[in-house]
Amino acid sequence: MSEKTLYLKSGQCSWGKCIFCGWGCRREPEQTLEQLKAWLDQKLEPVDSLKIFNSGSFLDDKQVPVEFRKYVIQRCEEYGIPQLTVECRPDHITQKTLDSMKSDKVHVTIAIGLECADDKILKKINKGFTVDNYLTASKLLKKNGFGLRSYVLVNVPFSNVTTLKKSVKVARENSESVVLLNWFPHGYSAAFNMWIDGKWKPFDREQFEKATEKFGEIEKDFDNFIFKPFWPPEERRWINGAGLEQLKHPYYEVWQDFICRFFKPKFPYVLFVPCAFRKPYFVSRLHKSISRTLREVPHSRELHLVVLSSPGVIPYEYTNFYPFNKYDWPEWEETPEVKKEYVKVMEKRVENYLKHHKYKKYFCYMKPDSESYIGLKKACNKLKIELINCLTEETYDKIKGEKNPLTFPSALEDLKNNLKL
Repeated sequence: MSEKTLYLKSGQCSWGKCIFCGWGCRREPEQTLEQLKAWLDQKLEPVDSLKIFNSGSFLDDKQVPVEFRKYVIQRCEEYGIPQLTVECRPDHITQKTLDSMKSDKVHVTIAIGLECADDKILKKINKGFTVDNYLTASKLLKKNGFGLRSYVLVNVPFSNVTTLKKSVKVARENSESVVLLNWFPHGYSAAFNMWIDGKWKPFDREQFEKATEKFGEIEKDFDNFIFKPFWPPEERRWINGAGLEQLKHPYYEVWQDFICRFFKPKFPYVLFVPCAFRKPYFVSRLHKSISRTLREVPHSRELHLVVLSSPGVIPYEYTNFYPFNKYDWPEWEETPEVKKEYVKVMEKRVENYLKHHKYKKYFCYMKPDSESYIGLKKACNKLKIELINCLTEETYDKIKGEKNPLTFPSALEDLKNNLKL
């Protein structure tokens, strides 16, 4: 069956207060009816199923004009599209709004984010409607020949296994289809702050599958709504200092959790490298030198660069993401206590990373007396992983008194010669 999904940018969600959703906070530019029609005509093609999502309610007259809804139905009929799915909150599902989308040729399904069939929890997550509101909308949809698709969230804060079973039961009894979604908060949402504060964590794939295995026949969607940790611009403060507060900053902890449990490396080999004072790292002298050297190494494109620094284990894919591009760790401020704790924290973070991500070979290019290397080495020893430092001790002994020893030609020559993939 052919399917097409369109994302309509128009207006703003009439509620916009759900604690897990960031879309509701966004106001898209208002569009005229003619602009909306032109947009649809440009995107539309004959398919078996069309889905239109608009980060809000398709039946909200203020967000999507009535005349445009009628036009969507008209064009679906002309294109011979038999199935149309849109999303809407229960409060906009009325006899009047449904009348604008009735068709003898197109089966229209309205998707509702029930999330959880428990009024107390719905109130806590600020959903803005009750289970009865959902049931009333369900009855009206059925009466008018519309389909209902219900979203149920897994791992909702304040919920438990019993709550999930109840939610699935209610959704099943009132819907044509049900989909179980992994609760994963947007960066602009209040639930994201719960993750930062350590009060709640999203499920990884294994946890999600275990929680949903008893609902075998129901559609499951683990990663459709997984987002990289994101902080609004006004919250991206510079993290500066070389103390325990900076080392264990909650922003870093969220990222380390994400990198271990949700990030998937695409390379067979790994090269751990140190950070640089200049951000993002790839504009620094050190990382430019490493990059130039790697071009001379056969099959270097199969190498995964991973930076070790005070924020933790940082895959190169994320080096220009906040806060990795907006922090300073002045080494001269480190106390003996901080250095000791740095090694412990680094060891734990690397160990966690390597438990989740496997490579064929493990390389590093680091000063053997640095805290990052010591933590890395301890983690590898604990996991019985052979770690190859491409910088030999012999070379390092000759240059360790220099200001930037890893940029010296002899050190880079070691990197090129010892990186055997």
